[in-house]
Amino acid sequence: MKLSISDLKNPSDVGAVEFPCFDVAAMQKAGRERPRWLHIGPGNLFRVFPARVAHDIVSAGEHWPVTAVVPLNPAEADIQLTAHDLMTLSVTLNTDGTRDQRVIAGISEVLATARAEDFQRFIEVGKQASVTMLSMTITEKGYAIHTSGGELSEAVKEAIASNPRAHQGHTMALVATMLLHRFEAGGAPITLLSFDNFSHNGDKLRDSVLTIAKGWKAAGSVGADFVTWLSDDTCVAFPVSVIDKITPRPNACIAADLAAAGWEDMQIDTSLRTPLAGFVNTEAPEYLLIEDRFAAERAPLEDHGVAIVPRQVCDDFERMKVTTCLNPLHTALAVSGCLLRKPTIDACMADDSLRKMVQRLGWDEAMPVVVNPGVVDPKDFLREVLEKRFPNRYLPDDPARIAMDTSQKIPIRFGETIKSYLDQGRDLNDLQVIALIFALWARYLKGTADDGEPLELSPDPLAEELAAHLQADDPHEALRPLLSNPAIFGVNLYETPLAARVEELYARMLQGPGAVRATIDEEMNNK
Repeated sequence: MKLSISDLKNPSDVGAVEFPCFDVAAMQKAGRERPRWLHIGPGNLFRVFPARVAHDIVSAGEHWPVTAVVPLNPAEADIQLTAHDLMTLSVTLNTDGTRDQRVIAGISEVLATARAEDFQRFIEVGKQASVTMLSMTITEKGYAIHTSGGELSEAVKEAIASNPRAHQGHTMALVATMLLHRFEAGGAPITLLSFDNFSHNGDKLRDSVLTIAKGWKAAGSVGADFVTWLSDDTCVAFPVSVIDKITPRPNACIAADLAAAGWEDMQIDTSLRTPLAGFVNTEAPEYLLIEDRFAAERAPLEDHGVAIVPRQVCDDFERMKVTTCLNPLHTALAVSGCLLRKPTIDACMADDSLRKMVQRLGWDEAMPVVVNPGVVDPKDFLREVLEKRFPNRYLPDDPARIAMDTSQKIPIRFGETIKSYLDQGRDLNDLQVIALIFALWARYLKGTADDGEPLELSPDPLAEELAAHLQADDPHEALRPLLSNPAIFGVNLYETPLAARVEELYARMLQGPGAVRATIDEEMNNK
């Protein structure tokens, strides 16, 4: 069997799979005729979570199909969606070894805006008043419009200087372009939703789009009325959201199992930088909270696993997850796992010292300043992460994937805890594990693993700059430009006791092969 509409009509025996209960072809036709929901960046997370929500809404008889938009490489659309009639095979890997498999068909159309005809279609869809939601999952760096020095990036400068009604390469400019066309077509209200995993994502989305629009206004390319409309929350709303679901890259073992079960088209395509497939392997736990601030009609999201809540609840849940109970632990395992050549996150959790490291990070250092969001108890959430989610050996996740863009994550994942300790008058000397993680990250940036062999660093916009500093032999000289940078750590660590502790740990890790292992073991066994 192949994942195609024609094969859905007479499905072969491919094991226990939940197939759509509605006519997929009819849904896609109706979605093209009357689009409702645009989404930019239909990667793994979107295809098994928000697209699943759209699928379930359609199953319940509501018309909310998704028009998916790929903003960069059209091949991503071709491999992941077009080749499978816009459907995805979701493979949920449970901690007991069982799997739940279902075909998700919440997408009615896919557009790759690098193609001129698809860009024009995107603009036409975006102008329609029936479209009242535009969401996106493009990773945090997709919103960046400034360089590390605070200047507008060259891509954004180019977008501002070009025709605002034409195709734009930068995703934020692409969104602003669509909104300009929508405004000129009557300005029907719309809500823009970021489902990306970083703090106050809706605020960042709003600021990024407005920066480009104001740049056009300053250049005389658009009128002030467009910026006024864009700035009005009753016309264009930018609620914040918090999302949580682990979706690793497609795993070769799962692809082999699917082939053995009878699926003919679930191979992993490695022709691009990121492996792609028609299936997504994922975990069962999932959380999505959206601030109750919409400018137009919205899908009945709350009926299908999404919490529509006040902004404060989003803030509190995000702070719990991102600064205490999950994301800092993930980063700790990622950089240490890469240095120790651990193949997966669950393998890191099977390592006694690494498991102790994240347990102490979560329970001893972060939990004292945790914020309770009310919708879930932080202790229950942390316990689920440590006892079920991270150790799930049936959900192999690559530490290198988690280590991507670490410089962009540290200010929130660790800097907020440091600030909370300062605000509450707590002793920063208690943050022994956080200091260890900072030292591990610096050691990771040197580009050699603990075995002394070269280590390929995960993509990070500051990796090259930071690695250049770390070539210095003296630990203080090497670390000073890094640890003194409040843009990375939230504070200047030299104004705290942490910098000296990081330098000492880092120096111990430079003693030769095995020094990282020895340092971690010593630190985790001293309590």
